[in-house]
Amino acid sequence: MIGAPDITCRGGNWTKPSTCADGTCAPPPDIAMGGILETKRPRYFPGERVDYQCQHGLNLTGSQTLTCMEGEWSPAEPPECRDATGKCGPPPTIENGDTISFALPFYELGSVVEYKCKTTYALVGSRFVRCDFGQWTNPPTCRKPCAASTNEMEKNNIRLKWMHGDKLVVSSGDVVEFECKRGYVNDPTSPPFRAWCLRGVLIYPKCKLRETLCGTVPSILNGIPEGRTRDYDEPGATVRYQCQEGFDISATPVITCQAGKWSTPPTCVEGGGRCGKPPAIDNGDITSFPLNDYDPHSTLEYKCKHLYVMRGSQFVSCKSGQWTDPPVCIEPCTASEEDMAKNNIQLKWSPGHKLYSPSGDVIEFTCKRGYVKDPESPPFRVWCLEGELTYPKCRLRAHPDDDECLAF
Repeated sequence: MIGAPDITCRGGNWTKPSTCADGTCAPPPDIAMGGILETKRPRYFPGERVDYQCQHGLNLTGSQTLTCMEGEWSPAEPPECRDATGKCGPPPTIENGDTISFALPFYELGSVVEYKCKTTYALVGSRFVRCDFGQWTNPPTCRKPCAASTNEMEKNNIRLKWMHGDKLVVSSGDVVEFECKRGYVNDPTSPPFRAWCLRGVLIYPKCKLRETLCGTVPSILNGIPEGRTRDYDEPGATVRYQCQEGFDISATPVITCQAGKWSTPPTCVEGGGRCGKPPAIDNGDITSFPLNDYDPHSTLEYKCKHLYVMRGSQFVSCKSGQWTDPPVCIEPCTASEEDMAKNNIQLKWSPGHKLYSPSGDVIEFTCKRGYVKDPESPPFRVWCLEGELTYPKCRLRAHPDDDECLAF
């Protein structure tokens, strides 16, 4: 019998009853570099004791005697044998790893041994153990890697995001990124698509079949789509059309996949014929010799005079018998000696009396000698805006202590 022979009613419940068993114990546990004094037997009766001893030159640490009590040995932990000089036996073995050096029968006190794991297994803990008075410090463990296989990905309608292979092996603690296969979208109940490898286990995300597909790109008369024409399933996908020679596009050349349908495609209409002379522009001209007429879809380039800034496209095209809008040449600004003398100013950085500046540039002025900034003056850094300058102004210095005029 194991346990008390009686049970008691306490708080409305009976205490745990005893169990009927033979009460014998299995053979006592083995210890390294030692053992029990007698020959082991298959079973030991309750109350029987066994004594341990160590090999010659080793000291016994812990309880020398274990007693069989109710089918268990007491104390539960057997003793250990340690070298009296502090030496250690062979280092402990670990699963999926080993020491990097050949194991010796004995190691001196303070010896250090290094471990390594199999490829893709992650080492957890210190990779070194030390012989500490006959006992090795705790060795590391090697954690199992994760393998993302074709079967698992096929079942969840996913694929590897950054690799084109069918299988990927990663170490414990690393991250694997997945994405949906073509034609599938993220399932709202899916785990994250960045999956952590935890002790050899991957939690796979999942995708579901896309419900709305745009499919094949619609064809148009006298025109063709650019790129592929089938298997479009991405929301927001776009396709551009181009017309055959002699035909012009009637609307925007791009269609978009929205809610499973393509937007309305354009049409190609017959070109309106040839164009006459290109439009003239002020302060600019075309870069080629002008002709009396031009073929459909001809393109010409414009340029502006020196210091004039071009606004708009430098090219025009002949479409349906008409030229597209030409550019405009914006006039530069001229800061002359007369204008500066009237405002008692001079150029800050240029020694000349006249300065030409393109539209959009900045000109800096300063007061002439003997003059100071007028409190009501505009800024001394002036923007050239389409040929117009707003000049700053200075006044005659009223007192010798007035500061020199500075450009702001």
